[in-house]
Amino acid sequence: MTEKAMTNTHHSESNESQTDNDSRVDAIAAVSLILIAVVTAVFWVSGQ
Repeated sequence: MTEKAMTNTHHSESNESQTDNDSRVDAIAAVSLILIAVVTAVFWVSGQ
């Protein structure tokens, strides 16, 4: 395997790992925002 091919393979694996991490962070952020909205709505309605 040439050095360029090895570099491209490593770069591709790095991108996949970064994409997985980005997706995980996006999912956690989305769930957090939904939970904040639900808790806020429940708190608001319970105070009415």
